[in-house]
Formats: sequence, C-alpha cells, structure tokens
Amino acid sequence: MPPQTLQELKQENEKLRHKLDVCIRFMRREVEESVHRISKRKVTRMTETGRDDFLRENQEVIISQRITDYFGDLLLLNAPKETIEYLVGSEISFYNLCKNPTLDGFSVIGSYHKILDVWVEQMIMNQFRKFAQKKGATILRVNDPMEKALHSVVTKKFILSLGRLFGLLRMIRDGEKLHDFWQTFSDYLNKYPDLRNVLVSDKFFLLFEKIIESDVFGGKRHQGSISLSDTKNTRKWVTGDFIEKDGLLYQVLESQAVLY
Repeated sequence: MPPQTLQELKQENEKLRHKLDVCIRFMRREVEESVHRISKRKVTRMTETGRDDFLRENQEVIISQRITDYFGDLLLLNAPKETIEYLVGSEISFYNLCKNPTLDGFSVIGSYHKILDVWVEQMIMNQFRKFAQKKGATILRVNDPMEKALHSVVTKKFILSLGRLFGLLRMIRDGEKLHDFWQTFSDYLNKYPDLRNVLVSDKFFLLFEKIIESDVFGGKRHQGSISLSDTKNTRKWVTGDFIEKDGLLYQVLESQAVLY
C-alpha cells in the first residue's frame, strides 16, 4: 500500500477531529442532563414534604447551573459517579442551613466527606492496592498504626481515611523515613508523577491541612457540632464556593481529567 499523501492525512485527521467533537458534545449533554435530573429528583422530594419555598425560588435550576458552570462538563464526566449526587445534596443542605442557621451542618459536611472518600478509593487506593500486591507488599512487619491501616487497605480492601491520607502525604513531603507500606505508597506515587505532584503541592496540601485541622470530618462531625461558620469554611475549601478554581475537589478532578 503506497504511503498516504499529506492531503490524505489531513483529511483523516479532520474526520477524527469531527468524531471527537461529536463525542464531546454528546458527553457534555449527558452530564448536564444528569446534574439537572438529580437536582430535580432531590427537589421533588423536598416539595413532597411541604418545603415548597425551595422550588418557588428556582433552586433546582440554580444548583444545576452552579455545579456545571464551576466544574465544567468534562471534569464531572471523569468524576466518580457518586460525585454529582453528593454535590447536589450538599448544595440543597447548604441552602437549608443558610435559611435556618440553628441547624447542624452535618448533612453538608457528610456529603463532602463521602465525595472525598470515594475519590481516595477510586482514584488512588484502588490502583495502589494492585501495585502493592504486585510488589509483594502484603506482610505487616511493624506494629505501627499507619502500617496497620495500609496493610488492611491492601489485604482486606479497607478504605483509607482522609486523616490517614493526610498523615501519609505529610510524611512524604517532610522526607521522613518510611516503613514498608508507607514506602510502597510513596513508590506508587512516583509511578504517577502527575498525581504525586498534585497531592504534595502546597496548593493542595495546605488546603487539605486546613480541612483536617478544622476537625469537621472528625470529632465535630461525630458530636453534631458543625456550625454555619464551619460549614461555610469547608464549602470554600472543598468547592471554592463554586467561584475560585482552587477548591480541593476541583484540583483532584482536574488532575484526573482525560479530556479538556
């Protein structure tokens, strides 16, 4: 077969580009419809319990647009499937909390916690588990809380808590001596430098540190003592208030995006 001419290659590239554009438009429409569908379903549940003011103020449309405008269709497309569900739920709960500040912010914070837990499992630990098993890192050799936690993640498919992940990243950033499982995790991140660069960067880590030190995912959540101020701060740190593109969730979804 004779080599393709430059003109033929250009024509083939144009066809491929057109197909990609069609796929992207289709995926964007699917994401937009998904966000709107989830918002409508959740709002309908609220109106069935007599909370009609939410629907009258058109929050269903406002929340859908806020989420898609901030994250963009392609970032949401690549997100774990539960992300949109929890995001919509958190915004509905935040709306109610602002209407009645005496409420506890548990439902908002709980949604953020679930989003980040799913992200840690699906986008980090699932692949780490396979990496560790392939390397033969399955034996617990040190009586250390972090080593025990990672051993359970690898051998029992436990979920790594956000607090444990923070501790791991801090040790790696500080260049501390790591035990077997810790070192295996560091080696795993070295295999994926784009992910590692995000997790240990000041932009990500210092924001993550604020969230962990605020204790909203720890004692405050379990005690039911999450104030409106706590909730607003966490919303800003996690979502950037849906304005600033430096929220924790935006950073993690952007780092995993496959299309731009």
